[in-house]
Amino acid sequence: MSLRLDEKRLYMKKIILTGAVVSLMLCGTACKPTEKNYKAAYDVAQQKRKAEATDPDMVLPAGGLQRLDAPRKQIIDGDSVYVITSRLKFTGGLENQMHKWNVAVASYRMPTNCAAQVSDLFSKGYKSFSAESPDGNFYVIAASFDTLKEAAAFAKEYNVGKKPEVYVGLPGAPLIIEK
Repeated sequence: MSLRLDEKRLYMKKIILTGAVVSLMLCGTACKPTEKNYKAAYDVAQQKRKAEATDPDMVLPAGGLQRLDAPRKQIIDGDSVYVITSRLKFTGGLENQMHKWNVAVASYRMPTNCAAQVSDLFSKGYKSFSAESPDGNFYVIAASFDTLKEAAAFAKEYNVGKKPEVYVGLPGAPLIIEK
């Protein structure tokens, strides 16, 4: 009786295997992707992207929304500066010189990278130090001030002649962090 059961199982396996081979053979000729199919799919995706590019209920384009915690651009004495508010914690430097307005010139995830740039700035005469934000970013603070106007003036002066890629982890310019 078990021999008959084994024969039935073997027969069923042969049928399933034969069906799979036939379907692969048919699909092999009819389902091949072609350049024409790729182009058609690409065109459909592009049309969909263009249709979704502007949401009629919003003024901003759908892809251009900004994060709420992103630096906001402010105009101070005719100059635009990036400003955020964060609860900074002093992490390194000769002394804690942190005031209300801190001008960050780089942001790192590793404190050693931050410390190296702080040391470099200190050797150039800046009263620099490092500070950590609650989200784990380590900021290189080039200077700290009591007023936003002083911080903006320093950021403008510091920015002269520097390329945007100099500001690691920042939006291409010094970032003023309100403590």
